[in-house]
Amino acid sequence: MQCLHEVQHFKTVFGFVDGTVRPIARPGEHQRLVYNGHKRVHSLKFQSLALPNGLIANMYRPIGEQSYDNRQSKLLRDLERNAFSPTGEPMCIYGDPAYPHRVNLQCPFQQRVLTPDMEAFNKAMSQVRVSVEWLFGE
Repeated sequence: MQCLHEVQHFKTVFGFVDGTVRPIARPGEHQRLVYNGHKRVHSLKFQSLALPNGLIANMYRPIGEQSYDNRQSKLLRDLERNAFSPTGEPMCIYGDPAYPHRVNLQCPFQQRVLTPDMEAFNKAMSQVRVSVEWLFGE
């Protein structure tokens, strides 16, 4: 049985956003700009908006780790301006917990104690969100 919150989000979610780190060869200059301390490699980070049909609707240019910020791509600004259904209802994309929760950007519930409906919503959305992970895997 689907909870009301889950059904509402499946109707308004039109894409899935995620970032990926792609290793690169160590540059001769400005190594610190592209060094990823977490992965311990020199890399560039990409942000992608994937649609359920597998198409990439938005790909933000590669950037070095040190300067990365979710706001740089201006994706949230564009969603706030343009992501509405024909009836005026806000449409949204779904991201992992690294993204901020906004009207046009939904993410999993992260409270310490989750209700069964919250757990069901998180599970259902993670199953469909995997499409963006597949794109990065290819």
